[in-house]
Amino acid sequence: MKARILGTGYDVPEDVLSNADLEKMVQTSDDWIVSRTGISYRRIACNGTATSDLAYRASRSALEEAGIAPQELDLIIVATMTPDMPMPAAACLLQHLLGASKAAAFDLNAACTGFIYALATAESFLLSSNKYYHILVVGAEVLSRVVDFTDRNTCVLFGDGAGAVVLGEGGGGEWNSGDLSWC
Repeated sequence: MKARILGTGYDVPEDVLSNADLEKMVQTSDDWIVSRTGISYRRIACNGTATSDLAYRASRSALEEAGIAPQELDLIIVATMTPDMPMPAAACLLQHLLGASKAAAFDLNAACTGFIYALATAESFLLSSNKYYHILVVGAEVLSRVVDFTDRNTCVLFGDGAGAVVLGEGGGGEWNSGDLSWC
C-alpha cells in the first residue's frame, strides 16, 4: 500500500502587505526583498482570524475535493508554530470545527519544515497500521502576529495562510515521500 493525496485545499486572508508597504516600515526596498526571497507580497490575517479559522477553510476544500466527509477522518495533523492558544491544540480545535468526531488530532511544531514532517508522519500512520485510512494534514500559520516588523531580515519573509491535503491509501498517482518534486 502507498499513501496518496486524495484532495487539496488552501485559504489565504484577503489583506495584502506588499513590499512597498514594508519600505515604509523598515529600511528595505522591493528590489532587496525580491532578489533575496522572490516575495512581492504576503497575506495578512485581520484581527480576530485564528490559525484554526484558516485551517478550517483549507480543510473543507481538501475534504470536498477528496470526496471525504469529516466523519471519515481517522487523524488530523496540523503543522503550525502559531496555534490559537497553547492548548488545546489547533488540530483539536479544527477537529471540533469540522465535526470529525472519530479522528485523533495533534499539532506538529517544526517551523518551516513542519508540513513536510507532518506528511511523513501521516504516511507512517497510513502504512504501519490498519487503523488509519484517511488523514488530514494541514499547514497553517498566522505569523503576522509574532513577527518583529522592525527586523527587516525576518519581517519580509512571513505571512499568513493555510494549506491542507487529505491522504489515503492509493493505487495510481501515489505520493512517494522520497520524491517531493511536487512541492
